[in-house]
Amino acid sequence: MPRYDMRISEKNLLRLAECARNGRVVVFDTETTGCTTYDEICQIAAVEYVNGKLSRTFARYICPTCEMNPFAEMVHGLSLDFLHEHGLEPEEAMRQFFEFVGDDVLLVAHNATFDMRMVRQECRKFGLAFAPQDVETCDTLALSRRLRPDLPSHKLSYLIGALDIDGVNSHDALDDALACAGVFFTFLKQVAKQEQRRATDCGFLV
Repeated sequence: MPRYDMRISEKNLLRLAECARNGRVVVFDTETTGCTTYDEICQIAAVEYVNGKLSRTFARYICPTCEMNPFAEMVHGLSLDFLHEHGLEPEEAMRQFFEFVGDDVLLVAHNATFDMRMVRQECRKFGLAFAPQDVETCDTLALSRRLRPDLPSHKLSYLIGALDIDGVNSHDALDDALACAGVFFTFLKQVAKQEQRRATDCGFLV
């Protein structure tokens, strides 16, 4: 799956800014039973933006087939009893997620390496194919490190306050996807403004 490389390419930032204004962006988040190769997704959520405007939301609990790490449960508060009562089977939940994501989309997450690893791990465990086509990804953690190296932290909870984002990092997947979207669009609006100023300055020089 292609990824924008925030470390080396100014051009990629401009592509992201254009996509944020005039493209289809899906921001997603997962909550999991833990962080090992044996763990599974227990909640997945996503929010869709078209031309910079929120158009749809998606959130599903998933009934895992493995044990819940107690430390993970302390973070997100999802017990196995709750998930067995309210969660979908993994195959059905992922099918619905991929249907929501669709094709030809920019897929965004905070610490996307972890979330994408868990999605792929879920697919392997349950014999599912990664469905979306023509998908590019953006990691807002990498984006923050690239654009704001001065910040003492790049955690989602810190960025919400530092960037004055209207959202919460509650470790509910939908809340966190909305907060991540706020970070993404705030940063890319800044990139677009900087480029506009640069173009104006060049015009004056000419």
